[in-house]
Amino acid sequence: MTSIPHLIARVRPEFARSEQDKSCHFFPLPNGGPLPETLHAYCGFSIAPGQAEALDGPAGMPCLGCLMAAALSD
Repeated sequence: MTSIPHLIARVRPEFARSEQDKSCHFFPLPNGGPLPETLHAYCGFSIAPGQAEALDGPAGMPCLGCLMAAALSD
């Protein structure tokens, strides 16, 4: 079984509208090809790449839905 590459990110502070925006989400990355205009997290949360703050690892409050889905995807 191959693992799915993913990006851990959250909305940059100036774009955050809610506490959910401040959570770190796990975004599966497409295999090859260009990045889409909108990234969709495992939990369904969407973010525009220019509004994302990439993280080296989970920071702050992780999204539980994303955390569970990312763990199960590997």
